[in-house]
Amino acid sequence: MPPKWSLGYHQCRWSYDSDKRVREICRTFREKGIPCDVIWMDIDYMDGFRCFTFDKERFPDPKSLAADLHLNGFKAIWMLDPGIKHEDGYFVYDSGSKIDVWIQKADGTPFIGEVWPGPCVFPDYTQSKVRSWWGSLVKDFIYNGVDGIWNDMNEPAVFKSVTKTMPESNIHRGDDEIGGCQNHSYYHNVYGMLMARSTYEGMKLADKDKRPFVLTRAGFIGSQRYAATWTGDNVSNWEHLHMSISMVLQLGLSGQPFSGPDIGGFDGNATPRLFGRWMGIGAMFPFCRGHTESDAIDHEPWSFGEEVLFCSSIVIIAFFWFKLE
Repeated sequence: MPPKWSLGYHQCRWSYDSDKRVREICRTFREKGIPCDVIWMDIDYMDGFRCFTFDKERFPDPKSLAADLHLNGFKAIWMLDPGIKHEDGYFVYDSGSKIDVWIQKADGTPFIGEVWPGPCVFPDYTQSKVRSWWGSLVKDFIYNGVDGIWNDMNEPAVFKSVTKTMPESNIHRGDDEIGGCQNHSYYHNVYGMLMARSTYEGMKLADKDKRPFVLTRAGFIGSQRYAATWTGDNVSNWEHLHMSISMVLQLGLSGQPFSGPDIGGFDGNATPRLFGRWMGIGAMFPFCRGHTESDAIDHEPWSFGEEVLFCSSIVIIAFFWFKLE
C-alpha cells in the first residue's frame, strides 16, 4: 500500500530552483487555502546533476527545508536518475567502481553515455549486490528528510544516441534467478522496474515502519509492487488531456493502478480553460500531480486567475475527500 498522503495533490515543476522558491510555493498554497500535500524537487536541486548530492548555494540545508515543509503539512519528494557522473572523487562513482557495479560494453569495460551530468555510467540493477549498494545510498539519502523518491530517465535514457537509450549489445551480469548474464536487449524492459525495486528497498532500510513512495517513469509488469507510474512528458493541449484518461485506465487494467499524467501538460503553456479542465479530471486520477517544464509559464493553480483557482480548490477538496473515504 502507498502512504495515504501520496493520494493528495502534488505540486512540481522543472525546476523550483532554490529552497527559497520552494518555501514561497508552499506558503502560497497555505495562504490561498488550496489543499496540497507534496512538493517535488527536480534535478536542479543537485550539485551539477550528481545524484545523492545537493547544490550548496541553492539547497544548502535540505534537512532544514524538509523540516519546514513537514511543519506546514507538506511532504518532500526528490529526484534520482540512474545516470551517475563518470568522475573520480565523486563518492557515488567511486563506491560503485570499487565493487564493479556498472553496466558493461561487449568488451567488458563500463559503458559511458551522455545524460544530464555529462558522461555517465549506469548501475546494473540486475545484480543483487548492485541493488544492495543502491539501497544503502538511498537509505543515507532518506536521512536528509526525504519522504519519497522520483526515478526518472530510467528507460534508461541516453543522450546523443539514435535510439535514445544504450546499445542492445551492452552486458548485464544478472543474477541467475532473474536470467543470468544477458545483453541489454534482454533486460531493457525491466531496467526501470529493477531501479524502482532498489529504491523501494533502500527506503525500507531507512525506516521499516513507513510505507515507501517511489515514482517511476519506466516500468514493467510487477512495477506496482514498488512504485507509482506517471505517463511521461506530455504536451499542454486538449489531445493529450483526452489521451491521459485512456492511458491511466489502461495502466489500471494492466495491474498498475497508481498512475496519472502531468496535470496541465509538461511541454508548453496551458490556457486557463485547459488547465482548469485538466485539474477537474486530474483530481479523479489515483496519482494527481501538477508539473511543467522550465521554459513554460507558471502552472500552479493560482497562475490562471481567480476563477480557475476557485474551481481547482473545489475539485481537489471534493475528490480527495472521496478518495480517502
